[in-house]
Amino acid sequence: MDVLQLDPTNATHVAHFSVIRLSALQTDPAAFDSAYERELAFSDDEWRGRVASFAGHPGAVFAVFADVVTEPVGIVGVGLPEPTDAAIWGMWVAPESRRRSLAAELLDSAEAWAVKSGADTATLWVHRSNDGAQALYRSRGYELVEPDGLPADVPDACCGEVCMRARLTST
Repeated sequence: MDVLQLDPTNATHVAHFSVIRLSALQTDPAAFDSAYERELAFSDDEWRGRVASFAGHPGAVFAVFADVVTEPVGIVGVGLPEPTDAAIWGMWVAPESRRRSLAAELLDSAEAWAVKSGADTATLWVHRSNDGAQALYRSRGYELVEPDGLPADVPDACCGEVCMRARLTST
């Protein structure tokens, strides 16, 4: 399996991202704070923007491919909304490719990008009912963030999720 940082100036990479993201929204709609219908309407510029940044901050999107001629089977995004705390977002692996360490490979790439960009922690949100994802994150050193450690502006959409944070180390 190959993990690739998607290039927002490469039309094929942007198309790969839109295809896998829309597939994720159709397959596991409850896992995301978005909807298939909403993102289906995105323009090419909106898709490029999602690959290029995280909510207007530096960011990157990584995709994992089963082989070089297929569509990606998994994605994860990472951004720097805070100078030393990276946000991991949009982690998803296609059901037929799960339990093959692909999520861990994606997380490795996102965390390496975060460290290279100056982050010393990574924060993510995961649904309370997603035991498999929580187990993966715990195995990687992510711990639950207690309510008093959450930002004051936590969006209402996160109320069904838990926040987890890990210290990152450079390797």
